[in-house]
Amino acid sequence: MKDFKVAGFPLPLYVLILALTAACMFTGCVPKSLVPAFLVLMVFGEGLNAIGNNVPVVKTYLGGSVICILGSAILTAGGLIPEQTIETLDYFVNDSGFLIFYIAALICGSLFNIDRNLLIRATVKLLPVAVISLSMGILLSGIMGIILGEGFWGGILYIGVPMTSGGMTAGTVPLSAMYSQALGVEAADVLTKMAPATVLGNCVAIIFGGLLNNFGKKHPETTGNGVLVNDGKTVKKTPPLKPTFASLCTGMIIAFAFYQLGAILHRFVPVIPTYAWMIIAVVLVKGTGIMSEELEDAAREWGQFAIKSWTAAALAGIGFTLIDLNTILKTLTPLYLITVVLIVGIITFTASVLGKLVGFFPLESAIAAGMCTTNMGGSGNVAVLSSAHRMELLPFAQIVTRSCGALMLTIGGILVQMVG
Repeated sequence: MKDFKVAGFPLPLYVLILALTAACMFTGCVPKSLVPAFLVLMVFGEGLNAIGNNVPVVKTYLGGSVICILGSAILTAGGLIPEQTIETLDYFVNDSGFLIFYIAALICGSLFNIDRNLLIRATVKLLPVAVISLSMGILLSGIMGIILGEGFWGGILYIGVPMTSGGMTAGTVPLSAMYSQALGVEAADVLTKMAPATVLGNCVAIIFGGLLNNFGKKHPETTGNGVLVNDGKTVKKTPPLKPTFASLCTGMIIAFAFYQLGAILHRFVPVIPTYAWMIIAVVLVKGTGIMSEELEDAAREWGQFAIKSWTAAALAGIGFTLIDLNTILKTLTPLYLITVVLIVGIITFTASVLGKLVGFFPLESAIAAGMCTTNMGGSGNVAVLSSAHRMELLPFAQIVTRSCGALMLTIGGILVQMVG
């Protein structure tokens, strides 16, 4: 324990900082501003991450990333975090855009970190695998809907589609508006019915990510350890990073600029989400090679800096503000839980099998083309890939999540008109 550190601090010093942070929280000294919100997320995130990565059994089956999310969600649900702090964190993470700040860095950094030929030939195969896997999950949701008493179409509309629509903000909320208009009911009532499937599907995918990581360690022949394509072709290796303060600043501006470009394009073509436009723009720039290697390296370096510095904080923010365990528990029955687990399971298994057939490593295909269709958008991708220790798959996960999410929004809107 003498050499044990949390966030770079010796354990006694970390405990002192944690005590200071808790004192600020319980004396009302956490107003809606950058410093106190960032402090709470980084201190609690790094602490939960250390617990998940070092406690026996927990580190084997879950890991730091899962504990960051579930631990912070449990603290919130248990009333152990003051209301003022929760409001501050919600404002910082969601309204002020901390997750946008973090995810934009990840998207740019990870896409510019991939060989352009690999990106193109992987995506062409990945989307069909994801869509077929998704179809199996939707079919199963209809069958389980009959068993749950919702009916075949009810299971699809209120469990299968919300789980795979690309998250809460970009998926379930717009779906609730579509359903509301078609059925003539309050959108809030529809959202309350669909939200548990979205949130629970995300939680199950996160846990599956940790379990698959352990499976990969025991069965190394099933995994590329973060490499998706297993076609025998050599991939150009990116040179080691040598970041400077100046290059990090440049990389940050590149990430922000691509996000703003996505926002502008979304304004004119709102059917495509901002992140999807951002991904399209980065892929086009990467594919055409019109940006210099120096600038691509800067974007890569900024992305790696964000991953190493703020992943635990981002995951804790997701748990504190986006995972509502109380809502889940109100809806949760053993059969409902089994339904969600089976849907995530069949999508994951199908993606693994199909992925192997088209030349992917089964485990990476199961994660990128499977579980990343059942999580909560960009934040869900971060959570699932962190728990699986496969952050290298983020570009593919984002492409799958945004493409399949848009597809499910379209299907949901059509189905509710036909059978609602």
